[in-house]
Amino acid sequence: MLRDFAPVPIAPMPCAGDIAQVRHRQYLVNEVIAPSDVREQHTLVRLTCLDDDAQGRSLSVLWERELAARVVRPEQGGLGTPARFDEPRHFAAYLHALKWSSVTATDARLFQAPFRAGIHLMNHQLTPLKKALELPRVNLFIADDVGLGKTIEAGLVLQELILRQRVDRVLIVCPASVTLQWRDEMERRFGLRFEIFNSEFVSRRRQERGFQVPVWATHSRFIVSYQTLRRSEYFEPLKTLLEEKGHHKSLLVLDEAHVVAPASASRYAIDTETTRSIRSLAERFEHRLFLSATPHNGHSNSFSALLEMLDPQRFTRGTRVRESQLAPVMVRRLKGDLRALGSSQRYPERHVVGVRLTHDSGRWHAEWLAPDGKAVEQRVDLGEAPAPELELSQKLARYTELMAPGTKQGRLVFINLQKRLLSSIEAFHRTLSVHAAAFGAGALAPDGGALTGDTAPESEEHGEPDDALELSFAETIREHSQELSASVQARKLLDDMLKLSARHRTARDAKLRALLHWIREHQCPLTRGAAWKPRRVILFTEYGDTLRYLKEQLAAAFEGTQRGDERILTLTGGIDDVKRAEVQAAFNGSMEEFPVRVLLATDAAREGINLQGHCADLFHIDVPWNPSRMEQRNGRIDRALQPASTVRCGYFVYGQRSEDAVLDTLARKVETITRELGSLGCVLMDQMHDALASGITKGTLERLSRAATSTRTEVTKRELESQRTLQSLRKELDAIGELRERSGKVMDFNPVLLRDALDVGFELAGAGRLERESITEQGRTLEAWKVPALPASWNTTLDAIRPRRERDEAAWEWRKRPLSPVVFEAPPGVSSKLVHLHLSHPLVQRVLQRFLAQGFSANDLSRVSVVQTQRDAVARVIVFGRLSLFGEGAARLHDEVVSVSARWLDGGGRGHLKPFADDADRKAIDQLETTLAEAPALSSIPKAVQKRLLASVESDFSKLWPAIEEQASVREQGARKKLAARGASEAKALTQILLTQREAIQEALSAQLELKLDARAEQDQWRRDKVHLEQRLAALGRELVEQPESLRATYAVRVARLVPVGMVYLWPGAR
Repeated sequence: MLRDFAPVPIAPMPCAGDIAQVRHRQYLVNEVIAPSDVREQHTLVRLTCLDDDAQGRSLSVLWERELAARVVRPEQGGLGTPARFDEPRHFAAYLHALKWSSVTATDARLFQAPFRAGIHLMNHQLTPLKKALELPRVNLFIADDVGLGKTIEAGLVLQELILRQRVDRVLIVCPASVTLQWRDEMERRFGLRFEIFNSEFVSRRRQERGFQVPVWATHSRFIVSYQTLRRSEYFEPLKTLLEEKGHHKSLLVLDEAHVVAPASASRYAIDTETTRSIRSLAERFEHRLFLSATPHNGHSNSFSALLEMLDPQRFTRGTRVRESQLAPVMVRRLKGDLRALGSSQRYPERHVVGVRLTHDSGRWHAEWLAPDGKAVEQRVDLGEAPAPELELSQKLARYTELMAPGTKQGRLVFINLQKRLLSSIEAFHRTLSVHAAAFGAGALAPDGGALTGDTAPESEEHGEPDDALELSFAETIREHSQELSASVQARKLLDDMLKLSARHRTARDAKLRALLHWIREHQCPLTRGAAWKPRRVILFTEYGDTLRYLKEQLAAAFEGTQRGDERILTLTGGIDDVKRAEVQAAFNGSMEEFPVRVLLATDAAREGINLQGHCADLFHIDVPWNPSRMEQRNGRIDRALQPASTVRCGYFVYGQRSEDAVLDTLARKVETITRELGSLGCVLMDQMHDALASGITKGTLERLSRAATSTRTEVTKRELESQRTLQSLRKELDAIGELRERSGKVMDFNPVLLRDALDVGFELAGAGRLERESITEQGRTLEAWKVPALPASWNTTLDAIRPRRERDEAAWEWRKRPLSPVVFEAPPGVSSKLVHLHLSHPLVQRVLQRFLAQGFSANDLSRVSVVQTQRDAVARVIVFGRLSLFGEGAARLHDEVVSVSARWLDGGGRGHLKPFADDADRKAIDQLETTLAEAPALSSIPKAVQKRLLASVESDFSKLWPAIEEQASVREQGARKKLAARGASEAKALTQILLTQREAIQEALSAQLELKLDARAEQDQWRRDKVHLEQRLAALGRELVEQPESLRATYAVRVARLVPVGMVYLWPGAR
């Protein structure tokens, strides 16, 4: 039988600006779209979530079809009629969670991210955050020195913007070698999950979602390498998606941003393909964050072009960069500056140690030189042995002179032979064999002399394998050698070198002898059964052939010592992320657990990997001719969180080989440049590299000296280094210290309170409490905690505190392993096995979100408590409300908890529930934190008192709520005034920026630079820049009208929301 059902009543239609409850959550109504056709009956409503545990999420619904949707007035329901009181510690945890989630834009100098992150908080790392919050749009260039923590600084800015709902979409572009580091740092330190966009990810997403779903649309936070982004099949869909979604609430992070700047060895820098691609990408993001330790390449137009990508309202390529324009958006410090100001305990002193090798009377000697490069600190007899390195050097010089290559390609053959001889005889012999075979002297080449193996494809994520690079190089040598011709004398020299190198290619050379002496003295005596000391060393070489030679020789030397076959690890190009992470974890891990003592690395490990956990020693087996690479190698151990006070970076020079005088000069110049010149080092190192481009000859030392001075250096000094003075840095750090203290007081965060909140959260989940345990790390005994067993539904969340998963370990086996101990302050070093639980950690977030959802999507708490106090003889009640101001797109502009206190008299009467009737009422609020911390359990309050108070909760709250509304109204007006003032101030500043830019463009257009340029490419680039200047000048008129007003609107309050938070009775203990 058919039954008639009553129609479901339709809730009243909302209006833009209303607050609606939909699907058990509260949303701000952004837009109401009526049916476009009379036949349609459904109204589209676009919403943005206001709940703390889902803040900023968008939702679109058909209002008539949505069950239980309604417009709400949050304050009308009060706290309801509670059936019980919350335990005081439960109420305290709830109140703290609310306070810790509050943000405000009324004061640009208050920040929250540093107290939510899992980091060692250092004042200098807060400067970028301070500057970012002072900018209307966050266009910031972090140009700090290598190892100062630019990734952490960027993470702090990113997290703060996300907390303030100013950023929804993030794209981090970086070199392939650091993608994994970025992902891990963002997740571990800031609780932010990123996806690495690569071919593997694309394939996986297409299998999951199908080809019709744009891969870039499947997540809101991506990390992508420059190598991957160059591919049009990835780049073009990204541009299309950004155009469709608009640039609102988006952030672009460029790591190593200098690689996108126009570059040229000539006078006027020319756009590269990467420059043009990133420029077209950057303009599609609202906020931009650039990172580079070397932001200036000596070309003024290149620097201005890079800055224009960062902030097109402030800079225009082709115009002069003014210090007043640069100061608000540039952060620039060196390790030496911070050490000079007393931060030496955080950043180690670097000692560059030269090891001079000399051959005398058939014996090798090694002299360890003092930092000045002159005084001898130690002289060691390395034993009797021939000196084939010296003989081969002389023969190669004579051979090069006889061959006299006339073409660039021909000279390249001999330059590379020279470089490989300076690395090792093995590397030289293998390359010489290829040259000889291609040159028609193949019969002279010993068996196995040529490089063998299959060419491996280049990996967009991991770089090209070293073997593939060796093969590619061998092919180049073979090709260019075929074009050469030689005299009989030259062929005889070639034959001699082949035979001499073949005899000694596997023998211990002088460098290896000196290295083994150092190992015997500092790591292990290398006798049978000998134990190893807790000291590690990194050996860097440019060539895979040299690395293999070292590995074979060291393995033979370590044979017979304790666990000798486990003491060496290698890190080369082409290895995948998992293997790279395993090597890093082992080398940074404890000496007891990981026996490795020597890491052999090619330049694939010179960036993107931190190796300072238990290592303060490094040797350059060969000095790279590109000086920047030497500095990058040193930066693996000379960086923040290095536990040693001194790091030692050694290199080898042969005192009787003329080429080594140049390498010695190069190594010491690199150290001087790095210490004294900061980013000027980039310019000088480039020029020093150029000085070596034609090989090491008699005139090379003079060319190196000339490279120390140039116009490009002066340009860099004028345009960049003016930002960096010790006096300004001292003032900046003092100001940051005050802001940090002030922000800390406002946020009122304490690790002990967080631990208490987690205990309460675990109890609400039906689990036990944290258990204390002692852990010893780096000689220190630390207080750690064991997380209790939690329901199976927490498994994914608990993954964040599990030990590292092994390569082939099944997920179910991994999850059976014990959880890692946790701490509430940053553990020492980078290799700790302790997990830092901070406010942004996934486990903490899950617990706190349960508190933030109380009264909305969760009802574990009554939000009412009674607390026994010994501080007052009068019973009082405190009522709490939360005032929130929202701007466009539900961006949270201001948050604060409003409280009102009053006496509570048993029989009513005069003074009963009168807000702030005396000073004691205000004092009760001021002392509430202490009162809650000291409060005994709820059971200390007699049952009769609890029953009496519980019966009056609803009435008491309704009587005090008008006072909350009154307080909130005053606070709201004050906040609105501050927001309006900030909007007006920033709009005025932006207007001035645009006017200054217009003057600079007019000045640049009047210049006749084109007449001074010689090369056609430079002239073409200037003409393109000039056209751009003219177009930019035309656009400025419109921007002067639109941009300041748009900025002012950012701080306009769209809706104010006041919601009940809770109520607590303070009951005298003596009553």
